[in-house]
Amino acid sequence: MASGEEIPWWPIQVKSFYGAYDVTAKKAGRASTSLNRPKLEEWLSPALADSPYVIGVCLPHFKDHYWTAVSYGIIDEAKRLGVSIRLVEAGGYGELERQQSQMRKFVKEHVDGIVLGAISYTGNDCDIAQARNAGVPVVEVVNDVHSADVSAKALVSFYEMGYFAGEYVAEHAENAGLDTVSIAFFPGPKKSGWAPETLAGFEDALRYYPGKVDILDVRYGDTGHDEQRALIEASLKAVGPAHYLVGNAVAAEVAPEVFARLKMGQETTVVGTYLTQDLYEQIRQGDVAGAPSDLMVFQGRMAVDMMIRLLNGEKAGQDFPFRSGPFIPMVTSANIDNFPFEGLFGPRGFTPALSLEKGQ
Repeated sequence: MASGEEIPWWPIQVKSFYGAYDVTAKKAGRASTSLNRPKLEEWLSPALADSPYVIGVCLPHFKDHYWTAVSYGIIDEAKRLGVSIRLVEAGGYGELERQQSQMRKFVKEHVDGIVLGAISYTGNDCDIAQARNAGVPVVEVVNDVHSADVSAKALVSFYEMGYFAGEYVAEHAENAGLDTVSIAFFPGPKKSGWAPETLAGFEDALRYYPGKVDILDVRYGDTGHDEQRALIEASLKAVGPAHYLVGNAVAAEVAPEVFARLKMGQETTVVGTYLTQDLYEQIRQGDVAGAPSDLMVFQGRMAVDMMIRLLNGEKAGQDFPFRSGPFIPMVTSANIDNFPFEGLFGPRGFTPALSLEKGQ
């Protein structure tokens, strides 16, 4: 490779689903059973777009760095492929109407396609249908959706994310010799689709624990720092500290600070159900035990790749997977050196541009 030439980010190992998408065979967070069995394969990116497409991108928020990392993957891949981006964020998981309005605006502006990180599992269905009827394909990224009209999905299973977190807690607790394991769980926004699935996966993983498992408290809520902090404080007041506090990345981020301020929780081990930049640093420091990573930068890249393939005339489920996502690693204080920051999240300090023109 010539000096200064960009090193390709692909191939990466992915779990892919081909076949026809039937929404009647679909459960939240799970691939439709109408799709073929998952295929383990290498993801290969398309070379270039056939035309200078304009892609609208609707993301839930930039309250934490998770979606910043997703946007880095989207923007960087759009630059490489020679397409333009229009990016908006709704402001939080309570802003469904705003996201719906943003999608409708993109359709009126005649974008070529929309990459959507949906706020709601079912709440965007009508707007996805309207976009498709207008000839605008929608590729879902990270958060699962129900819609029968979505064109492709770049995401992992948050059921599996919860399951991996549960496996880790089970092994950790067994090594600690706990006959009874008490847990407080903070899934995230209840209507998001992904949050309930993390709890379902987690509970299934703990079914195999040789001792007793007692989930003392489950509290849903938006992934803002203030919201999660308040939920943890309310839980501690209601049921006291548990052996494990397990939850969305923001809950895991704020938990050590809450414990320190209230002078409690020394006996509580904190585990996340997904990974953010801040949580990564806390795992490195030993304040948090670990969290699975859904490799969100790669999901962003894959969503753009899917969109370009669709706009170039390829068919999802045949020429490329209808649904695909990277393998999920469990990042812990013991193995974190195997996962460099930039590989998981992109450059430090990255700030997403809301508009990217071809050639920028």
